[in-house]
Amino acid sequence: MPQKIQDTRFSRREMMLDPFIDIETIEDVVRKTLSHLLAWNETDKKWLKLRCDTAGKLMVSGVSPATSFVQNKISASDTESSVTLTENYTQHVIYNDGPYDVHVNFDATATTNSFKIPKYSSLSLSLEFKSLHVICASGETATVYWLALK
Repeated sequence: MPQKIQDTRFSRREMMLDPFIDIETIEDVVRKTLSHLLAWNETDKKWLKLRCDTAGKLMVSGVSPATSFVQNKISASDTESSVTLTENYTQHVIYNDGPYDVHVNFDATATTNSFKIPKYSSLSLSLEFKSLHVICASGETATVYWLALK
């Protein structure tokens, strides 16, 4: 018997999920479709994007501001440095206060082939990680400020 999704506002409208979907049968196409679901916010009268974190917790994007944050200052040199937080954060601002370019990586070792943040520039991203790794080219240094939000 196929699964059914029924909208309570439209008692005669339902959508069949055929074939029956369980964790073993979710294909890549279905996964991509499910990863772009929207939820109606009755209070604000608008659609909001749904997403899941790595623990499988369903979250709605854009509903509320960050509830916690962590700030870090990292001294980067030609030897890799890293800072690891106690848990994953999902929004990040990374600022390179110079005087040289810095290369960064997330939850993995940074090399001079990693993503480059030019001097006096910042990077803002939505990515779930808890460890920031930084490195500069040989003989160079930089000061990196990292603001992590969730």
